[in-house]
Amino acid sequence: MLSKQKLREDFSKKAEEYYKVELFQNEGFTRHTCRICGKNFWSIKERDVCEDSSHTEYAFFKEKPNAIGYVEFWKKFSDFFKRNGHAEIKSYPVVSRWRQDLYFTIASIQDFQRIENGKMSFEYGANPLVVPQICLRFGDIDNVGVTGRHFTSFMMAGQHSFNYPKEGYWKDRTIELNYEMLTKIIGVKKEDLIYNEDVWAMPDFSEFGPSLESFANGLELVNSVFTQFEYVNDNIRELDGKVVDVGWGLDSRLLWYYTGYEAAYDAVFASTIKKLKPKLGVELEPALFKKFAKVSGALDIDEVKNVREKEQQLLKAAGITLSDYENKIKPTQAFYAVLDHVRTLLFGISDGSLPSNVGGGYNLRIVLRRSLDFIDRYKLGIGLLDVAELHAEELHELYPQLRECIANGEFAKVIDTEIRRYSRSKENSGRIVDSIISKGEKIDSNRLATLYESNGITPELIKTIAADKGVKVELPENIYERIIKGDIAEKKRPSKLRDEIQTADMPKTEKLFYTSKTENVNAEAKVLRLKGGMVILDRTPFYAESGGQEADHGKLGNVDVTDVQSVDGVIVHMFDGKPDFKEGSNVKCSVDTDRRIRLMAHHTATHLMSAAARKVLGPHAWQEGAKKSYGKAHIDIAHYDKLTDEQVQELEDTANGYIVHGMKVKIEYLPRSDAESKFSFSIYQGHGVPSKELRIVEIYDTDGNLIDAEACGGLHLVGCESMIGLIKVIASSRIHDGINRLEYVAGPAAVEYMKSLDRSIASLAGTAGVDRDKVTESITSQIKELQEYRKRQAKLSDVLSGYIAADLLKEGSRIIEELDYDRQTLREIATKVADAKNGQLVMLYNGSNYAVCVSSADSEGALAFAKETVQKKFPGSEFIGGGSARIAEGRISPKK
Repeated sequence: MLSKQKLREDFSKKAEEYYKVELFQNEGFTRHTCRICGKNFWSIKERDVCEDSSHTEYAFFKEKPNAIGYVEFWKKFSDFFKRNGHAEIKSYPVVSRWRQDLYFTIASIQDFQRIENGKMSFEYGANPLVVPQICLRFGDIDNVGVTGRHFTSFMMAGQHSFNYPKEGYWKDRTIELNYEMLTKIIGVKKEDLIYNEDVWAMPDFSEFGPSLESFANGLELVNSVFTQFEYVNDNIRELDGKVVDVGWGLDSRLLWYYTGYEAAYDAVFASTIKKLKPKLGVELEPALFKKFAKVSGALDIDEVKNVREKEQQLLKAAGITLSDYENKIKPTQAFYAVLDHVRTLLFGISDGSLPSNVGGGYNLRIVLRRSLDFIDRYKLGIGLLDVAELHAEELHELYPQLRECIANGEFAKVIDTEIRRYSRSKENSGRIVDSIISKGEKIDSNRLATLYESNGITPELIKTIAADKGVKVELPENIYERIIKGDIAEKKRPSKLRDEIQTADMPKTEKLFYTSKTENVNAEAKVLRLKGGMVILDRTPFYAESGGQEADHGKLGNVDVTDVQSVDGVIVHMFDGKPDFKEGSNVKCSVDTDRRIRLMAHHTATHLMSAAARKVLGPHAWQEGAKKSYGKAHIDIAHYDKLTDEQVQELEDTANGYIVHGMKVKIEYLPRSDAESKFSFSIYQGHGVPSKELRIVEIYDTDGNLIDAEACGGLHLVGCESMIGLIKVIASSRIHDGINRLEYVAGPAAVEYMKSLDRSIASLAGTAGVDRDKVTESITSQIKELQEYRKRQAKLSDVLSGYIAADLLKEGSRIIEELDYDRQTLREIATKVADAKNGQLVMLYNGSNYAVCVSSADSEGALAFAKETVQKKFPGSEFIGGGSARIAEGRISPKK
């Protein structure tokens, strides 16, 4: 069984092969073992301790830090590698839409990884290269602002070389460049430089290799990974094309070391901090913070077992009182965390991810609400938009999308909506926490997670509210890691059909439905396998359900095709009836063309609705899901608020505008890298497409302007676009946080829907006794009359319940009575009786066995009284319902 520890042991035994490079020999590096952690490392000086920050204090701080801007430092880095034969490419999005298994980009190498049929390959436009990739990671939220080096968003300055030995370079050249960068550009003294031996591996060990971590003065500067092996079918084999993956952490490593600030945040956000300092509601304490910064690296919440105990140790070692730590250092840490979190939000929102309770949006909402809590608790006096604007301005040369996101109002709209939501949840927070405290219940990590997930209350806010009530709540270590959903998406389960009809040994089915010949609806095919209402053919015109488009139906010989599914390229047809064909024979295939046209119309309409959403709502309105069926279609759109009626109408009008003014559908097959380059990553609406060659569905207007382009395997109206007719939205709903669903009809289904509406209007006109063009006026008038009638009825009911309540009060303080009234009236009577005087309990029920029990404010025994009364008055029955001490409602039912 492979494990990182086993690989470390195996590689360590062959250090000369896996870790020793020419530079070590040339510069006099020798191998040592750390007496504290046991790691093996290489250094010029004789040492018995490696430079890991968990047991080495930071020793690179400068009395007068070097001043350099973030973008300027990247150029310094990039220029070095360009002089050494590397190409510089643009950063990829932070939302990893080209990968189905990851939501965010968490490493620069991810830009070039493509997974198809479980096997990873690499796509790159240059070799070797460097890329200023912004990455988002949320496993260290608790550490951000505390250790001086943790971020949720950061630049991984990727240095990559692919396909060695055919191209690129390998270990010797990698460490040679590493050494030159660190000693000549960053200014590390070679005597301070250490290379720690380690191992890198994919989670499933499908690919792995040795790595060398570069340390100096207590800080890890970079990890050089050499992807050398793969693990397939319990066998280890060397890769044909090896990969150099060097992720230079610009924020928390290189820039911090180069400048020499006490915290990486001062180096990364120098310009922003300078502009915000005059606005801050708290006084930053640089001298005090500097004392803590030297030891803060040891306070890594991921590594420390008891954080509170470790804090006390570090404070004592630094000569800092607990009071100063709580009142002076923690506000500074909170300020740093806000700077980081806002930058993360800006990158996420600019790439189309929205704060929500699902997917990656869950992580964004956590950092947003955490920022708001910090600003409020420590009275920082800054706004999220103010911080975001400063970030966008400083970074616009490298990341122009940030400034655009601010300029078009996207960021402000999303943040304002989220702040309103959080304000509403905070109003309830005090009551919820107060209720928990009053009951003496424990607020542990499970309760903290539940309160956040169910009520949106952050752990920090709970701690503050509890403190105001005189109760101390200790936040468990790594609480956000326990709350966070994670970056890895759930894997899809293999289809059951693979086993039921045994597809593994079958050749891939020829797909006739992609051809423009008559064979795409009528064809003859050979039966390869027949089993229990399922058949596999050598070729088929039947489209298999995929990408939200339902399968074709039709005839196979004498039987009806009811479903079609694809399993690893093998198409399985499900049918009803006894077939007149057998394995080895030929069979006639005939697709239901009416169904096919409807499905194509709905699929093309979905692409038009997707384009309309981005135009009307903004670039964040990505397609998160879709369904194209016989009767209707729907699209799920990312948006930070519920769609208004006006927005829905504008979406429909925009989509129909594309049709009215003329549009043309084109299908193009492109290599994946060419498609991404030509159309950007917006081709991955819905999810990534794991294929080296992509089928791109493009829609143009009559002037040749692109309306939409998506990687899509579905069937569309090509050459017969007019058959789409019109698109009619029939429903709009918010299916969950951050996602709106639009249901619509197009083509023949739209014609049917309009005819149905026409019949309904005619029926209403007949019922109302008016002409069709006066139906709305007539119904509006009748509704108004009905509302007036209900108002009068409510007044009469109030008077009636008052009279009855007065009579019932004569019966005493315990009233049980059957009355022949509806639920609402019984509830009104019982409430009036209970509210009339103290010590009152009343239970009323009717002939339908509905029962209501209400108690006066001082009695509080309604639910118990209801259960007790039913048990005594109706033997063999029980009260089925619920409620509280004040009011209970339910039914009188026989015991089962």
